[in-house]
Amino acid sequence: MSAGAALAHPATIRLDGLSVYAHHGMVAEERSLGQRFEFDVEVDLPDCVACRTDDAADAVAYEAIAAVVVEVATNFRFSLMEALADAVCMELLAEFPVSRVRLSVSKTAPSIPHSVARATVVLERTRDHL
Repeated sequence: MSAGAALAHPATIRLDGLSVYAHHGMVAEERSLGQRFEFDVEVDLPDCVACRTDDAADAVAYEAIAAVVVEVATNFRFSLMEALADAVCMELLAEFPVSRVRLSVSKTAPSIPHSVARATVVLERTRDHL
């Protein structure tokens, strides 16, 4: 490394248990009545400027990440959680200076004939996916 070159300060931001009421699913009742989905979101910042400046203007705001998740989940309809998760990941990559998004989305009451606490899909996307 050359003299005076700034060393990057990577960081990860996580939001766990973001609850969104939305209308997704393969079953008509799921799409018409809606249901609760829970999101866990993890984004990697290749260089966390806010780590060095302690200035909110340099930060990726948690509420902005949450707002993107809620916007995609409530403004679009998907049959599959995989498609929902992918759309959220792609929008987060497009909106923020992040290098990676890892996202899980869960149905808290999946419509299957077995007793299951939740059904979850986990995806990871990078800038290479844009």
